[in-house]
Amino acid sequence: MRGVTLARAAGFILFMRATSARAAPFELEWSAPPECPTRERMMAASREALGEVESAAAPELFVHGVVTDEHDAVVVHLRVADAAGVDLGERRVRLEVRRCAAIEEPAALILAMMIAVARTREPAHELPRSAPIAPPVVPASSPGRDRPEPASPTRGPRTARAPMTVGASAVASVGALPNVGLGGAVRWTASLARVLLGLEGSFETSLPRRAASGETTFRLFDVGALAGVRIVRAQRFELVPLLEVRGGVLTGHASGFPSTYDAARLVGVVAAGALARIPFGSAFAVELLPDVRVPFAHDTFAVREGGKLIRVHSTASVEGRLSIGVGWSF
Repeated sequence: MRGVTLARAAGFILFMRATSARAAPFELEWSAPPECPTRERMMAASREALGEVESAAAPELFVHGVVTDEHDAVVVHLRVADAAGVDLGERRVRLEVRRCAAIEEPAALILAMMIAVARTREPAHELPRSAPIAPPVVPASSPGRDRPEPASPTRGPRTARAPMTVGASAVASVGALPNVGLGGAVRWTASLARVLLGLEGSFETSLPRRAASGETTFRLFDVGALAGVRIVRAQRFELVPLLEVRGGVLTGHASGFPSTYDAARLVGVVAAGALARIPFGSAFAVELLPDVRVPFAHDTFAVREGGKLIRVHSTASVEGRLSIGVGWSF
């Protein structure tokens, strides 16, 4: 559909180039992330689409353009006004591209179309302030509408698809195991507007710890559900406070005693943390997730040696964990 729309816009511009007797110079105010085309490139590409060269004359049309990144698409919002400040129309276009640099050609074509339409409406002071741009690119399924509502490009089946991320992380924790727990985690998340939902599975093991004449090692296997609301979303940083509910198995193994000792306990925690993402490339990001955990129950592990009960580990009332890894969005 986007290709058809751009083709119709190109045809309209060719028609206007053949019929317009006067070309009013225009000026562009452009706000976009650093990786997007610059203002100079957008003006040059728009003049090329119009078949014009740069003019030293005072501009008679002024365009305000704003580019925003919406994770799986780039949104371009364009507004045209005359020298008196009268609005001549606006468009909000959603371009489903991975890189913002790829918007140059389609955005320049739409900008050129808006300039061509605005020229046909001069003198601008004879038009009502609310006069919109004629809709040469409105799909045939919506005849009779002067222009689509600003929210219409985001409607349709594509908005139901939630951007997803899968990632792998290295994990370090304190409190759940006798000393520092080391391991790894695999995490899946899905974004629904500002809400983030996810699942995670992890494995940790402790370093061997001396206990009387033997030593003990503990391991933790758990899975958890995550939910949070994004509070920061910038081009280079994203922050999502999270709440977690986790459950798993904590196992202990003791060796060097008169009899081998093994134990396993079901464990559960509630946790609060913050997922930070720092993007690099078009689909990858460094992910950091520190969290604080409160166990549902306090567990104690002990072994008996020579009639004496030796405590080898007690879980802490508050635990902490940090995971650092890489996530891939699709």
